[in-house]
Amino acid sequence: MMLVRQRYGNRNEFLTSQNPDTQISVGRLGDQAHFTGSPSLAVLKKTYGENLPTMWLMPQILDLVVYCNSKSTLNEQQAQFLAEAIAHEYYFLSSDELMLFFYRFKLGKYGHFYGTVDPMRITQALDTFCDERLRAIAERDKQEEERRRAEEEKNATTINCEEYCERHGYPVMHSITDIIFYEMAREAEEAAKVKPPTDCESKS
Repeated sequence: MMLVRQRYGNRNEFLTSQNPDTQISVGRLGDQAHFTGSPSLAVLKKTYGENLPTMWLMPQILDLVVYCNSKSTLNEQQAQFLAEAIAHEYYFLSSDELMLFFYRFKLGKYGHFYGTVDPMRITQALDTFCDERLRAIAERDKQEEERRRAEEEKNATTINCEEYCERHGYPVMHSITDIIFYEMAREAEEAAKVKPPTDCESKS
């Protein structure tokens, strides 16, 4: 909770900075918005109080309604109930994830409002978003596992200077540069041993 306050300030500062206008910058992150470390609704509740998630969701929902230019808007009671339902059922979603959701909804990725606002269409869209979230997390886990395995394979095939010298029967050296110069000197010695005789040497 202390980290959330350090990052966002007090509850009023959070509500001011994380307003619907922030959806654009979060939307540009795409699936990376799942991994920004922004607080979940549950963490916001513990940090700023019981009603903070609802207070934050209300402007996000009403902004969506205005953006969609719906003829029949949600009344205050409906918007309040929807915000509370989202805060309760989707407590695991972070603020950045939810702003990504509203951003994508505005792009028409989850259908449209036809004349009137249907709160159930928003929650159904959230379910679709959660499926996308799971796929994004699974893909991220897969990539991290592949990187981990590649690093392990790299470490398994990499030997240090001392091991290299031991394998090749060289005196112990502690740097790659020393090994390179040593091998160059050996090659020069070998080349000198097999150097063909000159004309003068062959005549004598």
